[in-house]
Amino acid sequence: MTKVLAAIALFGFVAAWCTGVVAWFSAIVFAVKAVRRTQAGVRLWGRETLWNPANALLNPQLLTPEGLAYRRKCFIAIGVFIGCVGIPLLAAAITGNLK
Repeated sequence: MTKVLAAIALFGFVAAWCTGVVAWFSAIVFAVKAVRRTQAGVRLWGRETLWNPANALLNPQLLTPEGLAYRRKCFIAIGVFIGCVGIPLLAAAITGNLK
């Protein structure tokens, strides 16, 4: 019975890591899409974004409604990534299998 539980745990860890990889790439795609949808007149390489286009994600006033939707999806994907990587690492640390 112990081997069955170990196989189930291993499958869960692999599934969590694979989901984390997909969430990571989703976050990148949604971040790029959000940054490309700024309000008219906002310069991505200007003072509004402190000369870093990625800072448009941190200031929702710079984004269009479509950009805000992509921003929300980006932050959800980041949360899923943190959960998918953090929970298995926490479980491994608790059980003493983290080396």
